[in-house]
Amino acid sequence: MSGVRAFIQDDIPQVAALKWRFLHNGSGSAPPAMESYIRELFFHGPFAEKTLPSLVYENEHGRVVGFMGVLRRRMSSHGKPIEAAVASSLVVDPDSRSTMAGLKLVNWFLSGKQDLAMTDTANQVTQQIWARLGGRTVALYTMHWSRPLRPALYAVYAASRLGKGCLSEAFALGCKPICRIVDAIAARLPSSPFRQTSRLISEEDLTAEALVACLHDFPASHSLRPECETGSTRWLLDFMARMNAYGSLRKVLLRDRENKIIGWYLYCLRRGGVGEVVQVGTAHSSFAVVLDHLSHDAWSHGAIALHGRLDSRISQESLGKYCFYFPGNRLLVHSRDPELTRQIQNGSAFLTRLDGEWCLKFGTPETATRRDAAGYWLGTTDSGLTTQHMGHGLKTSTFESASPLPGGPSRRLNVESR
Repeated sequence: MSGVRAFIQDDIPQVAALKWRFLHNGSGSAPPAMESYIRELFFHGPFAEKTLPSLVYENEHGRVVGFMGVLRRRMSSHGKPIEAAVASSLVVDPDSRSTMAGLKLVNWFLSGKQDLAMTDTANQVTQQIWARLGGRTVALYTMHWSRPLRPALYAVYAASRLGKGCLSEAFALGCKPICRIVDAIAARLPSSPFRQTSRLISEEDLTAEALVACLHDFPASHSLRPECETGSTRWLLDFMARMNAYGSLRKVLLRDRENKIIGWYLYCLRRGGVGEVVQVGTAHSSFAVVLDHLSHDAWSHGAIALHGRLDSRISQESLGKYCFYFPGNRLLVHSRDPELTRQIQNGSAFLTRLDGEWCLKFGTPETATRRDAAGYWLGTTDSGLTTQHMGHGLKTSTFESASPLPGGPSRRLNVESR
């Protein structure tokens, strides 16, 4: 009999094959690293919870044709502990579209015992499904920001993502030497908005212990916040570094001249590419200072721009005049307690990319070294600058199905941000 059931370790080979083929456009058998990734994340990692199991959809022949990862994250609301569950890696075999497996998996998940359910890598179709099942889209966290560091190279990068074919690649390659000269001048002219200067701030490596302490002390103005433990935080930082899905992980703690902590940041770096900001934390009066230090650090390590997810603490003034916003993956939430939803929607929650699925993406050695023909790093950003590809079934890191929505036509678009 077909239906939704709990994910067990014997299902790992089938789930790995689904993810490899339909989420990663892989050919042949899934690599052993994919099975190891699934086993660690959903069975042995600190966010795996037997009372909130991941889910599979099994067809009438006993074959797994759908999967939805579920991860427990501890949070608090006004100091009271709550249980949050993050939806991860929803994937459905397009040949099983008639079963409505994706819709059934989401419905099963949202009916769970958690106080708050969320996913932070959703596309438009995922948004429609959650909305029909009582979920909400948080508009604030749907927007992302960009801070160019090497504006000429970044402009060519954007053009190469929007363009197609050999002509676009040849144009990008031909422009890069000139762009480097222009960017070098822009970074040093006193009147340039892209001038990069270092501040007299002490920096050190951000350890798991220091991050937990900072998260406990700093976001006091936020009524809903993550509750982190040293062990799980150390595992998470190590996991991100090993996956290397968005580049090498930089973790920096900042102190002032009196040796007091003024803030911290984490971001993923690819030299010659876009740095993806994971989390920025500061005392309120130091936000612009910490962002400037982050920008200088990324620039000094060769990044051409920074991308991050917008939140209530970030303003146009702190980002700078020449930053801009763009729509990215959506944050969706569901709760039977309207107060929890309200806190997130009005910006009272301290939620970053470290608290959802985004930071848990699978990575391989090829991910770390792959460039396009124009010499830019591939597959690391949520921005609308990436070209969308056509493929089999609807794909995203959170939802994949060629199944039609109730009352709607079947779709065959690959809309995964890569």
